[in-house]
Amino acid sequence: MLALAVAAGILAAGCGGDKKNETEGSAGAKIDCRADVFKGDPGLPAKFPIPAEYTVTESTLEGPTRVVVGYWESGIDEAHREWKDRMEEAGFKVTFDELEDHDSEVAYAGSGRTGIIQLRDRCNEAEVTYVRITSRPE
Repeated sequence: MLALAVAAGILAAGCGGDKKNETEGSAGAKIDCRADVFKGDPGLPAKFPIPAEYTVTESTLEGPTRVVVGYWESGIDEAHREWKDRMEEAGFKVTFDELEDHDSEVAYAGSGRTGIIQLRDRCNEAEVTYVRITSRPE
């Protein structure tokens, strides 16, 4: 029950979206997800899996929270299953996951961090999924 409450809090805190690419009230707006590859270390926890299908396009620090944005080269169903499996294989605990028609979440804990992987069906490109990862100290 505690894990569900923590996951709900993470979801509420992390659902702000990519402010550079959307305006207030346009959370459902489609965007161009493919962008230039982020150069350097995105700052994710040790052993955090970054599969070949995932491209990081932005990494920022918002207080103690690292926010990494990018896109996954597949539809949301496949992206959700792959992220969940990869997180568990890498030794992270999946504390919550949910898959819906146009979005999904995989909350995790491990390597001294907690966070959530948010997947959104909001890309203009077919079979491309928007990904926003948050990572904060436990």
